[in-house]
Amino acid sequence: MNRNARLFSLMQGKVDAVLVANGSEGVSDYNFRYFVNPFSGIFEHSFAVVTQKRTYVFTSILERSALEGLPVTVYTYRDAKQLEKLLSSKLRGYKSIGINRATLPVSYYNLIRKCFKGKLKDCSQALMECRGVKDDEEIRRIAEACRIASRVADMVPSMLREEMTEKELATLITKAMYDEGGEGNSFSPIVSFGKTSAIPHYFPGKVKLRKGHFVLTDFGCRYSNYCSDITRTFIFGRAVERQKELYETVLTAQTEAIKQIRAGAVAGEVDAAARRVIDARFKGRFIHSLGHGLGLQVHDGLPVLARGVDKKLEKNMVVTVEPGAYIPGFGGVRIEDDVVVTGNGVKVLTNAKKELIEV
Repeated sequence: MNRNARLFSLMQGKVDAVLVANGSEGVSDYNFRYFVNPFSGIFEHSFAVVTQKRTYVFTSILERSALEGLPVTVYTYRDAKQLEKLLSSKLRGYKSIGINRATLPVSYYNLIRKCFKGKLKDCSQALMECRGVKDDEEIRRIAEACRIASRVADMVPSMLREEMTEKELATLITKAMYDEGGEGNSFSPIVSFGKTSAIPHYFPGKVKLRKGHFVLTDFGCRYSNYCSDITRTFIFGRAVERQKELYETVLTAQTEAIKQIRAGAVAGEVDAAARRVIDARFKGRFIHSLGHGLGLQVHDGLPVLARGVDKKLEKNMVVTVEPGAYIPGFGGVRIEDDVVVTGNGVKVLTNAKKELIEV
């Protein structure tokens, strides 16, 4: 089933078409790239009308060359007045269209209301579910992004130098991903030394690397628009027993969680498998969810592996598995891999070393 057909299967006949509006930076909608699938381009102020059998693109002449050879119908406009005229003409034949209220700017909503007098229905949930299950081409691209990130993760120990700053290491990691074939960061790399590793969403700063520090690195690259996301934690120097215990507990938690993942598994139960392991030795120190969907965005569609989530995993979902344990004033450990859900288990896409490495 192709992407358009899958979306309309999820919508169960509730709309005649889905209109995706892609704004400027900060209000872009990755569903535009999902259904149009351009090899390049920015596509600011562009629209896609998605039907069960065809996708229609409304964009500026600036982007037309990035759409050559794609199975989409393209309309180009010169100015806002012409765009309004084109949209009004195309939408005239529909009684109801779906919109993505989760990301739609008010200005675009007002334009749509001006061009279309029928019913508007929110399809944001269906869009998330549609993107949650990947096709073969998406998995291929994610796998390549994971291969690049894994190679770089294995290089990190050789990058470490006493007195270097977190920012310096983040810069080296970014460069290495470009050198290995990546096309940009999936997100700003997280690099934390020592006590700062106890802050899960830390921005690398001027902390200098010292003997005995945890070195937590969380990063990923884009490849052909698709993301990877990997975390590895190292010890700079010799690890003390408490560091070893924390590391081995998190690694065991990840192993147990991955064992639970297969088509039909309940997301919350996978999270619980990891949480039980960590809580048995470091109760309350696992302070985030176990994982998230991965694709065009680093947090992409569904599912979310978290407490209480009763969503069942489906074949070809791609998720991160990233348990962590954090002790303020001491440090933290997180280990993260990206996996594809299969009928009877998983295929792990990231393959960097996971044993405790003392540098």
